[in-house]
Amino acid sequence: MICQNAFSRQVKTIPLILILQLSLAQLWAASEIYLTEIQIPEDLYTENGTILKKGKSHLKLLLENGSHSLVFMKSEEIIAIVKGKETQKTSLKGIIPLVGTHYLQPEKIPIGTAEERQLSKTGRPQYLDDNRNWEISLRVYRDSQNEKVHFIFQRKEDWGHWLHFDFQLFSSDPILDR
Repeated sequence: MICQNAFSRQVKTIPLILILQLSLAQLWAASEIYLTEIQIPEDLYTENGTILKKGKSHLKLLLENGSHSLVFMKSEEIIAIVKGKETQKTSLKGIIPLVGTHYLQPEKIPIGTAEERQLSKTGRPQYLDDNRNWEISLRVYRDSQNEKVHFIFQRKEDWGHWLHFDFQLFSSDPILDR
């Protein structure tokens, strides 16, 4: 009798484990991940005081069920994660471009080697040969007070409608300035 009860409990937990595994797989499948490399022109700080050193950084943008995160990485090591908030284009006035536009690459599409990326199949500029969605971009701006730096993610949704998310960083350590 005891063995039968233990067996029936194990049998009941197997479907639960399968459901949890399927739910996690669906969650990862539902998330979007975009990649780019960026040259950060100066030291920047996150809201909690984490420093992002000047220089080359890999960015990973995660869009998951209404949550947006910008992950700063150096050689596969996560340096900082910054949460974004949806913003309107009108709220982006009075800001100065700091870094040029970066078109983001979906993680699902391989980037290829540097040599492969330089080859053009038709003789046209490389960006015209690429079969990518050029309507997903990241722009970096500084506010007019020179205090905040905004990483603005933009994606074209419907005709004429753009989605904007602001990932805010700081020019100086916000913890020391309090």
